[in-house]
Parts: sequence; structure tokens; C-alpha cells
Amino acid sequence: MVGTGALARSLTRALLQHGMRCRAIMGRSAEALSQCQQLFDPAETASVGSRALPACDVVFVAVSDDALEEVALLLAEHPLESGQVVLHTSGVHSASALDALSRSGAQTGSFHPLQTFTGQEGKERFRGITIGVEGSKEAVQVGRHLADDLLATAVLIPSDRKALYHAAAVTAGNHAIAMLATAVELWERATSDPQGGREALGPLTRQSVENALTQGADAALTGPVVRGDLATVERHLQALHQHAEHLLPMYSAVITETVHLALRSGRLSTEKAVEILDVVAKEVSLTNKGGA
Repeated sequence: MVGTGALARSLTRALLQHGMRCRAIMGRSAEALSQCQQLFDPAETASVGSRALPACDVVFVAVSDDALEEVALLLAEHPLESGQVVLHTSGVHSASALDALSRSGAQTGSFHPLQTFTGQEGKERFRGITIGVEGSKEAVQVGRHLADDLLATAVLIPSDRKALYHAAAVTAGNHAIAMLATAVELWERATSDPQGGREALGPLTRQSVENALTQGADAALTGPVVRGDLATVERHLQALHQHAEHLLPMYSAVITETVHLALRSGRLSTEKAVEILDVVAKEVSLTNKGGA
């Protein structure tokens, strides 16, 4: 395992719980390496780039996206066993981020668990999740095998679509959190209650997400857009203009995509869709002129 962060720790723990052994852990922080030594008892620990990678079934490179190519270069400075499988865990990068190791004879790929981690989790956090894999034939085979071991589902991602795949993951995870934070802010502005937003909106959020996951977004969609309630959308936009103008661009963009979803579902007429989009465009135009 190259890396000592949250995913590196959770993945190491999960693989150990499934009966595998950790030959070595490499990292940049002596303190983090010491903690990993106590947690996982690997055969050895070392600073990244200080020595060659040990021969093993698979090497994971679980570092930040921006550090990935630099770490690959450091690892490639030492002799590498021919055919060694090296998988990075970045969601946005393809196997090409490990080209320095590929040129040294490694079989490279990516292995990205579609889940959030704190570093405290083990095998249960991987059970039933999806893991995006891509890379060389050998690397993909190992990635699929490891996903099976973790009781996860491997999905092959075309290398040239890796960033698009990651955008989907970020939208489902990080952007969903940002949207909830926005809703809580609007709640606070409406009620002057800085504490109750999460409790009040939580049940609605949970049920809406559950409906979308079980029924599909088309069927789960409710609210003024799918009903064609133009006046309600207008009142929302006016309220935002008056009380939270900085959120108008985001709200307008979401309303626009909601219109498209409602159209695709066949539950909103084209005429109503055009009316709503015209109102949104008008409000955005007025806001932009005011800002200028």
C-alpha cells in the first residue's frame, strides 16, 4: 500500500479482514507510517521512493489525485519486477497516470471504490458497493478479482471516460452534500432558526433519495416543476432574489435540469417546460444586469 490516508487505511483493513497479508506500507509522513505499523503490522514500512516496491500480488497507490504522477515517478526510480500489477485508487485519472511504472514493466490500472471513507472502516464498508476499474488486461483482471473478494461489484470504465465517471460520483456524493447545505441555508433564512434545518429537512431528503434509488428519478420526481406550477417557480425565484441572491445561479441551473428530467419522464408538457425555462432565463438575465 502506497499511501496512509483514509482510503488507504480502510482498504488495507478490509483486505486484511478478508485474509490477505500486507507486505509493505509506504508513505511520506513518518508519524502516519508509525500509526499504520501499529494498526496493520505490515512486514515493513518505508518512505515513498526510498526503496524498490516489494514483489507482491498487487500494489495499491492510494494518494491524492494531484500527487499521483509524482509518486509514480518516485516509485519508478527503483527496479520493478516485470509484470507487477499496480493499481491506483484515483477516481478521475486513468491508468496513464502510472505511465512511469508501465514503462518499467508494470501492469497498471485503476481501482476506485464508489464510497466515502474516514479511515476507520473495514470490510463492511466495501460490501455491495461499486468499484470502477480500468487499465491493462492483467490489471483489470486483478481489480475484478479483488472486488469479488471484497464482495463489491467491479464496473469496467473506458479510460477516456474516467473523468466523466468521476464527475458522476462527485455529483452523487459531494454535490448532494452541497445541495443539502444550500437547502439548510435557505431554511435558516426563512425561519431564523440556525439549528433546525437538518432535522426538519432530513426526513424529506432521505425519503426523496430512497424513492429515486428504488423507483428511478423519473418516477420519484415531485414538486412544482413536474406539476407545471409556473407561479410557484416564479415566487421561489423572487424570494431568492430578495433574500439569497447569491444562490440564484445555482437554483436556476437546478430548476433547468429538473425541467429536462420532467420532460424526459413525459410528465411535463413541452409548452409548460418552455414557460418555466423562459421565467428562469428572465430572472437570470435581470440578476446579471443588476450585478453589472
